[in-house]
Amino acid sequence: MAKGALVIGAANFDIKGRMLHRPVLTSSNASAIRTSFGGVARNIAENLARLGVPVTLLTAVGDDYAGEDILSSADDVGVDVSRALIVENETTGTYLAALDESGDLYLGLDDLRVLQHITPDYLRLHKDAFRECDIVAFDLNLSEAAMLTAIHLAHEYHKPICVDPTSTVLAGRLRPHLPMINIVTPNLTEAEVLLRCEPIRTPSEALIAARRLVSQGVEVAVITQAERGACYATEEESGQFPALRVDIVDTTGAGDALTAAVIFGYLNDLPISDSLQLGLRAAALTLRSNETVAPELSLDRLYGFDEDVHLDDHASP
Repeated sequence: MAKGALVIGAANFDIKGRMLHRPVLTSSNASAIRTSFGGVARNIAENLARLGVPVTLLTAVGDDYAGEDILSSADDVGVDVSRALIVENETTGTYLAALDESGDLYLGLDDLRVLQHITPDYLRLHKDAFRECDIVAFDLNLSEAAMLTAIHLAHEYHKPICVDPTSTVLAGRLRPHLPMINIVTPNLTEAEVLLRCEPIRTPSEALIAARRLVSQGVEVAVITQAERGACYATEEESGQFPALRVDIVDTTGAGDALTAAVIFGYLNDLPISDSLQLGLRAAALTLRSNETVAPELSLDRLYGFDEDVHLDDHASP
């Protein structure tokens, strides 16, 4: 039987506008605007489901059409949402992203107040889901109390933990708990917050940062570096891989796809170098998609040859 994941955190309704020209502040900007489903935890869960991993999502949505559609869509691709909390008289979490003309995030706004209903009691109510899974993953949209409860329950049942630090604003909350985390997948600025270090400017500095995270107790540290790719470190090895060159449509969700692929590799006992290469391919498929999770994502897609998205063996010691 395939090993399964429990994913906890945000499930949002995303509104994304990509500006057609260079952004101009205090002015209306002509844009192409789309809606999709998002939220770090939901994105990771859908990516895992598309990779064939049995996955359960613990989240909270409002009793509105957006919440209903988010859960229905996740269920359609194989995510178990039967434990999700539907909160009366609440609005489903919403994320508004303004992307520049290159598809990079220019400004993001979110209203995630519904997530306050992911409480320690809610998590303890579903402690059997912790017992039955093979890995626990969560984003940092959880309250401090909920995060600590998730860590405690995972440790109670001897389950490894993967955390996506989510944002520079939230990443610092994880710092005291790094020794209890197995996998962490920050981007450069989140890694700077976790380590309280100076700006990371080069791939070699990123590799040093990944090793520092391991020295603080993390089993596997992966640091994403946008167009420069990503690096990793464990106690035994470290390395880095370049990003795959694709025409970028939207950067939203690329890091979540990479995190999901790393989780997939961890569950299936793949070397972290192989897992990260799969993650970079998953990220590349997402970058060239209008959707927050690439509909074409599958194991066959990751392992199969694609002439315009290929993996290069550029790990460094």
